[in-house]
Amino acid sequence: MNIETIKTAVLVIGAGPTGLTLANILGQGGVRTVVIDRKESTVGEPRAVSIDDESLRTMQAIDLVKDVLKNVVTGYGVHYLTKPGGRCFAKVEPTASEYGYPRRNAFRQPLFEATLREGLDRFPSVTTHFGHTLQSFVQHEDGVIATVIKADGSTACIHADYLVGTDGGRSTVRELLNVPMSGSTFKSRWLVIDTENDDDTFWQTRVYCDAKRPVVDVPGPHHTRRYEILIHPHEDAEHAMTPERVTELLRPFRNGRPTDIVRKVVYTFHARMADKWRENRVFLAGDAAHLTPPYAGQGLNSGIRDAHNLGWKLVALHNGILTNLALDSYETERRPHAWSLIKLALNLGFVMAPKTRLHAWIAQTFFTLSAYVPPVRDYFLQMKFKPKPQYANGLLGPDLTSGMRGHMFSQPTVLLTDGRETLLDDVIGHRFALISYGSVPTLKHPLWRTTNAIRIAILPSGSDAQASEKTDSVIVIDKNDRLRTFFEKNKDHIAFLRPDRYVAGLFTSSTEEIFADDFSATLDSGVTVEWNERTAYSTVQERVTL
Repeated sequence: MNIETIKTAVLVIGAGPTGLTLANILGQGGVRTVVIDRKESTVGEPRAVSIDDESLRTMQAIDLVKDVLKNVVTGYGVHYLTKPGGRCFAKVEPTASEYGYPRRNAFRQPLFEATLREGLDRFPSVTTHFGHTLQSFVQHEDGVIATVIKADGSTACIHADYLVGTDGGRSTVRELLNVPMSGSTFKSRWLVIDTENDDDTFWQTRVYCDAKRPVVDVPGPHHTRRYEILIHPHEDAEHAMTPERVTELLRPFRNGRPTDIVRKVVYTFHARMADKWRENRVFLAGDAAHLTPPYAGQGLNSGIRDAHNLGWKLVALHNGILTNLALDSYETERRPHAWSLIKLALNLGFVMAPKTRLHAWIAQTFFTLSAYVPPVRDYFLQMKFKPKPQYANGLLGPDLTSGMRGHMFSQPTVLLTDGRETLLDDVIGHRFALISYGSVPTLKHPLWRTTNAIRIAILPSGSDAQASEKTDSVIVIDKNDRLRTFFEKNKDHIAFLRPDRYVAGLFTSSTEEIFADDFSATLDSGVTVEWNERTAYSTVQERVTL
């Protein structure tokens, strides 16, 4: 039997949102990548319906955000109601766009996946094979050998430096690794109904927090809508999906109007996480690594975060910036944040799907009263309850200041020297960045050349960028002074940004060498160097004196 042999740097198993995003990042970095999926194409039925600001920022990073936004309703919120036709006791209507995009946005997964798939056509280093099934794999010291059954029934042997399982909640990769998932499965079942040609003009999500039967009503782009309806334990799931029963369940929301249903399915939700996300040369990402209840709309978004985190590191490894050992930082960084979003979803579930009338009354009373306390009201209205994207450990420099180390950096609108307006990430590009404010410091450490870091000097609004002295830094103006407060608190500090827009740390001209030396060590080991303030201070003093 003739077995085809394929060699690649990265083999991605699963062409869903996580796998396709990862492949776009790898393709952008010129990394040879093979993507396989057992399906015949990207999904055709609606699945996830919410995409957040962090994910849209990742789409910007892979130069697909304009195409993605064509099929997105941006900036929608949530209204919590006591029951169908009842009163609205709470609202979440965020207006902030700290990372360049609204925090809540509605989309359709089939259109999103198709856009990501088409994006791969830009990269000659990436090949995608649908109708291919992973049968097995073995690991050795330098890579992975996977056996794949092709669409025509023949066998291929794929030799890869790394394999990434992005193949969903029932991950074959995870099963072959024999990695268990810990957590819980909800006993509750939900009937999910997707419609098109919708005539409801209300563009916010409605959540009917009725203990008798909780319902979620989510608007989508192009006149689509989703209903998620709780199925009680004594009710039969098959009966719930019959046309007569679906019509009955939708009657309070549709009032007998015709409804074009494109999909109906009963789901059981999970809050689970794989016990480990890496086994030597094999990684898990997306639903293969963690399963999130839908109450916070973060399942797909967590997968995209995984893809960006792991993707830029595999590109950096390809470019000789990172070592294999440093890839351990992927799970170190992502696991706590993914778990925090699972906990958020569980907490929101208490409000959205109360188990008893008492639970419903407690939640509704709390939110009703909170409307009269501005700080509490704004905490929920602006979605400040969502865990911030930040890392405590991983590929970070020493903590020299109480600033933004480990946090995602804000993305303001900036003005270029020719007067054009753009978002900051478009100036940075696909690389590390050194961000200073109000001045152009002289930096000498070889790390900046090793990482190919772009130097950007941001000036306050009203400044004349053309009047600035000639420098190797790119000069931009912070149009709305979004960064002024932060840099006033961290005067004369330079922020070092990773390619995923997280701040590796801040330093001054006097602490440049210490920061860069320690971060260089982190790139080799993946272990954050602990900062000893007393030792560091004396070392800085010696260097300044010399």
